[in-house]
Amino acid sequence: MKPEERENARYAKNNFCPISQEERILFDLLEEYRKNRNTPQSNLKILDIGCGSGRISKKLMKLGYTVTGLDFSSEAIKKAVSHGVTAKQTNLDEGIPERKETFDVVWAGDIVEHVFDPIGLLTESHRVLKKKGVMLITIPSDVGLISRIKMLFGISHQEHMYMTSGFYKHHTFFTPRLIRFMLKKANFRIKKFHKILILGKHRYQVDFLPPIFFNEMIIQAEKYEI
Repeated sequence: MKPEERENARYAKNNFCPISQEERILFDLLEEYRKNRNTPQSNLKILDIGCGSGRISKKLMKLGYTVTGLDFSSEAIKKAVSHGVTAKQTNLDEGIPERKETFDVVWAGDIVEHVFDPIGLLTESHRVLKKKGVMLITIPSDVGLISRIKMLFGISHQEHMYMTSGFYKHHTFFTPRLIRFMLKKANFRIKKFHKILILGKHRYQVDFLPPIFFNEMIIQAEKYEI
């Protein structure tokens, strides 16, 4: 089965892209950014990369923002459009099909780990952002305690997904150090960095703990020019 066919089959059954604690933190970061810019929501243009069925894009639109969504799956795009979202089918590994300095915010919820060229995606996001624009990112940290214990006993952290779903779509093994390097490489400056510990269905914000104790990162990164 081709990758797009697999994604279309998944989105035909489910919407995905739920709004959880990570997204609520991103909403707070977005509102803080808007207030610092002293501008109404309607004046801020957001690009939601990996928008899925558009649930988050729709929420952003309800808050008053102008939103464009991009996703690899044509089935996801159909659902997003049915929700009133302006959305386009795009392979993000081939670039972002938008003009330079078009958006104030790039919303990247659980997408950077899914592309083959994350530095390329971050660089493209930098290109389409206006001066002082920001990326809002959620991304896994793969060096948490649970992953370390599994590796100690010879268990790949990918095993569960392969055994239950037949595939694992994360192409890069991320650490806080690696995402910091990639963002710097793409000319971003990290403004906020939050840490989430996910235990089953429960999520805890643990900003005070070292990498071993969390498995999700939430980042606000600002565009800058050399």
